[in-house]
Amino acid sequence: MMKRINFLFFSCLLSISLSAQEQLSLQDAIIKGLESNLSIKISEKARDIGVNDYDKSIGEYLPQVSVTAGKNFSTSNVVQQFVNDNEPRTIDGAKSNTLDVSPVLNWTIFDGLGMFYARDRFEKQMNLVNDDLKIQIENTIAQISSAFYTLALEEERLRVLKDALELSKTRVDFAKVRYDVGKTSKLEYLQAQVDYNTDQSNIMLQEEVVANTLVDLNRLMGEALETNYVVPTEFIPNVEMNLNDLLQSSQLNNPGLVRAQRARELSLSQLKEINAERLPTVNFNLGYNFNDRNSDAGFLISNTSKGVNYGFSASWNILNGFDVKRRQQNAKITIESRELEVQDLKQQLEADVRKVFVNYQNSLSLRTLEETNYEIAVENFDIAQERYRLGNSNALELREAQVNLIQAELRKVLAGYNIKMAEIELKRLAGENLK
Repeated sequence: MMKRINFLFFSCLLSISLSAQEQLSLQDAIIKGLESNLSIKISEKARDIGVNDYDKSIGEYLPQVSVTAGKNFSTSNVVQQFVNDNEPRTIDGAKSNTLDVSPVLNWTIFDGLGMFYARDRFEKQMNLVNDDLKIQIENTIAQISSAFYTLALEEERLRVLKDALELSKTRVDFAKVRYDVGKTSKLEYLQAQVDYNTDQSNIMLQEEVVANTLVDLNRLMGEALETNYVVPTEFIPNVEMNLNDLLQSSQLNNPGLVRAQRARELSLSQLKEINAERLPTVNFNLGYNFNDRNSDAGFLISNTSKGVNYGFSASWNILNGFDVKRRQQNAKITIESRELEVQDLKQQLEADVRKVFVNYQNSLSLRTLEETNYEIAVENFDIAQERYRLGNSNALELREAQVNLIQAELRKVLAGYNIKMAEIELKRLAGENLK
């Protein structure tokens, strides 16, 4: 009796706590996840690097400017012999210094169009990291949706178990009354209590499952893991999904397939960039030189020069050990590999969509069947309970009817959940979460 009172007290506290929890819809959960999910934030940082690389690649078109400057000092002992002087001249500790400043501009004005292909490569690499971000967003939406409906499923299971506990309590009360008036044995009354305690244990275990599922959902949303939410427990199916539309959408919008196609385009750009190395490179050079030399000894005490120098230079790599040819061949092989990857992914996507759609249709049919089974189980339990109350059946028959009722309701709930899981996967494969 004390255990029953404690359990009911705990259930009351739990119901009060649930009523104070925040209501969470699937849309709200997805919005929270898109704003706070750490995996998305990591992908966004990678995207920012790709954008920065592309923006700064404009430097391939610009000249390179550098400045070289130096100031040198020296001290030396000098002995000078002049042509018209018989006596040598000795200078101890003669000092000299030289200042040299040389700014230089070097501008590649032609490199076989390699600079343009390089910028095109950076653009495609930026698109690739954008695709990676889209894939992460698509997967996160699917994961949040799955966790959301999994929490709803576990909440429904908890509700069914609590309903079963109420039925077990009614059975205990019936058994006690019959035992008190001498219509049944104490064994039947004790068995009813054992079944009641078993149902209590099942509820406690299920509450643990609910709590862990909520932690998983909070992690995906980027929320504090101890945050409590109440989610709707209805599984409203979308019965208008069409196989042909899903197949078409997957071939056009699936972010994984789009990324594979961009990777193929990137390989083409890399081949063009390698081909550009076979052409000559032409540079324009512009420089300025300032040189100032001062010395205590010598014919020139001071010498200053300054001026501009400019010109063109060209280079052409005729032979470099077949390195360019080797990289061209490898680039072509990579392009062929990327094309095969695209074809393989298209085939895999179609296979996955078809298989999941079969599961989706089967789950719809199964849900209808389980709803019918549940109605039959309810009627069967009502009859068994009334027979037990009138003394026309035993406790074993009533418990069996109760277990059948619980299992039928759980199967009905699971069928609705399976439909939503199939819908989530079909949307992910078709790339519809990003629309």
